[in-house]
Amino acid sequence: MILDRFALTGRVAIITGAGRGIGKGIALAFAEAGADMVLIDITPDAIERAVSEVEGLGRRALAVACDVREPEQIDLMVSSAMGKFGRIDVLVNNAGGTPFKPTLKTSPRTWEAIVRQNLTATFLCSKAVSIVMLDQKNGSIINISSRDSQIPSLGMAAYGAAKAGVNSLTKTLAWELAPYVRVNAILPGAIWTEGSAPVLEPVRDRVIANTPLKRIGRPEDIALAAIYLASSASDWVTGKLFEIDGGIEFVPAAAEEMG
Repeated sequence: MILDRFALTGRVAIITGAGRGIGKGIALAFAEAGADMVLIDITPDAIERAVSEVEGLGRRALAVACDVREPEQIDLMVSSAMGKFGRIDVLVNNAGGTPFKPTLKTSPRTWEAIVRQNLTATFLCSKAVSIVMLDQKNGSIINISSRDSQIPSLGMAAYGAAKAGVNSLTKTLAWELAPYVRVNAILPGAIWTEGSAPVLEPVRDRVIANTPLKRIGRPEDIALAAIYLASSASDWVTGKLFEIDGGIEFVPAAAEEMG
């Protein structure tokens, strides 16, 4: 059956930033698709709750509190994953975020912190996990980038620049790790989560009005794309950037309010 190609049964996935929002949405979707997983977050309580929900869906899960900006902690995370499951089939680099601040009010220290959280962490996790995947001769890395990497990123210059770096890293790694490891990125638009709600609420109607599909995205919209990229359904897909954004391009007035 062609739909069997979308199943994740027997696969092991690592998902960073899985305690909430898009990361948690991907974790729950992967569990329904049959994957076991290692859930990573810097907040232990959040990740333990996510593990309980995954286990409630009948899958095995391991919680690892890890700061993905720190190479030593990433190495321990990979060791824990291998100790529990003996393999790593999928890596979802989801951890990230940013404050809203105009470019001219962004200090060098803040700039560097945002780039480290959103770009350097993706590099560090990809490097550590790809070593395992190359040894297995199989794997899929999915980077969660952002539409802010391709449009004006008002109030989020460092974030947009870092995510543009993620896009470039995705394409380069896709070449360097082929043919055994596939590397792709998802570029979400406005996604309603507990974290984004305070920012999106004031401009909700305007964003919806300027979105062709007339709604704000949900974590499961991103999770469905991640299932495709994690599964054998996308075996001939690498180095690609998938825009999942309801068709929106750019809403300057809303962006100015958000910034």
